[in-house]
Amino acid sequence: MPKSKGRKPKKSVSPRRATRRRASALGEVAVGPYRVRPARTTEELRGFERWAAMAGAGGPKVTENLVHAHADRFLGEGLRDPDSSHRMMMSAVTGGDLDAVAWARTTALVATLDGQVVGGTLVGPASQFIADLAEKHNLDTTAVMQALLFTSKLHLVAVDEDHRRHGLGRAFVNAATSAAYRGGVEILYGQFLTEDPGLAEFYRQLGFILKAPAEPLNFAQWLGGFPGGPAPLANETFFYRILTTEKH
Repeated sequence: MPKSKGRKPKKSVSPRRATRRRASALGEVAVGPYRVRPARTTEELRGFERWAAMAGAGGPKVTENLVHAHADRFLGEGLRDPDSSHRMMMSAVTGGDLDAVAWARTTALVATLDGQVVGGTLVGPASQFIADLAEKHNLDTTAVMQALLFTSKLHLVAVDEDHRRHGLGRAFVNAATSAAYRGGVEILYGQFLTEDPGLAEFYRQLGFILKAPAEPLNFAQWLGGFPGGPAPLANETFFYRILTTEKH
C-alpha cells in the first residue's frame, strides 16, 4: 500500500460512525498443524516482500511501510473494535495524517508451521487509489474517511508451494474477513487473474460476489455518491462482499 504523497484533503464534517460490532482480538487460528495469526515481529513483516512478490501485489516499499507502521504502533490498531477505531481515526484526521489512518486499518497475517512462516495475507484500504481519486475530484475529508473506514481490500494471499492444499488460503481469507468486520468495514473486495477459474470458485465458495471480467467496482452505491471505485486490469476479475449484515 503506497504512501498517499502527503496530501491533506480539505476538512469537512465528521464521517458517519462505524457500525457498532462486537469486539474481540484476532488470535491464532489452528488449521491442522498450522497456525494463522497476525504478524508480530519486524522479521515477519519483512517477509511480506516475498509474499507480495509471489502474489504480484507490491514489493519492497510495501514491506518498508508495514515495518514503519508496526514500529509506530499504528499497524492494525484501527481494526481492534469500532469505538476505539473511530476515536483513533478522528485523532489522526485532526493531525492531518491520513497515512496513519490507512495503516491503522490494515492487518498483516501469517501462517506458521513449527514456528516457520509459510504464507502471508494483507488486508486494508487501497490508500493510493483513494488518495489519487481524492486529488482528482477534490474530495473533502468526509469522503476520504468513508473510503478509508468502510472499504478494505484483500491485497494478497500467498502460501509457499510446499504448504498449499492444506486449507491455509481459506483460513487466511476468513481471518481477514473477520478482522475487517470487527473493524466496521462494510465492503471487502479484491481481484484475481480471470484466466484462473479455480480462484473464481474459491472466492465464490467463501461468500464473495464476482463481477464480470474487467468490470470496475463502484463505491457510490454504498458510500453515498462517492465518485466511482477501483477498476481491475483487462485480465482481472473483481470480487466483493458486503459485511454490514453478517456476523463473524
